[in-house]
Amino acid sequence: MDISRQGRLWAGIDAGKGHHWGAVVDETGATLWSKKIDNDESAILTAIGEILDLADEVHWAVDISGTTPTLLLALLAAHGQQAVYVPGRTVNRMSGAYRGEAKTDARDAYIIAETARQRGDFTTIGVLPRPLVWWAALSHPATSTG
Repeated sequence: MDISRQGRLWAGIDAGKGHHWGAVVDETGATLWSKKIDNDESAILTAIGEILDLADEVHWAVDISGTTPTLLLALLAAHGQQAVYVPGRTVNRMSGAYRGEAKTDARDAYIIAETARQRGDFTTIGVLPRPLVWWAALSHPATSTG
């Protein structure tokens, strides 16, 4: 699919231990990108690059603010990007407004992106200081070599 570069997009990430699912929507709510992202540095960097190539401005949103998305958030911060936290309860409630198979990673990622697009009142997840970004990227179990 050939997609022209957009001005602004919303990326929703359904975070998980072994993998995340990412979905990107435009200003009309149309899905422009939706993929499984392994929770390792290389896969996350590839996904970030693909998504950033789609638009001048990307608004990122995740459904978990704990340790599961640490590597993802660290790599976003290293690329000058911030994410907002869309609580799981909100995702659950919003899912009733959308058709489709219930509780799939792709659907949840879409709902996270769409919810962030429609609402601007979510809490920004603090950007980590650069030494912590490096530490998180280097110490995450998915990136260890031993």
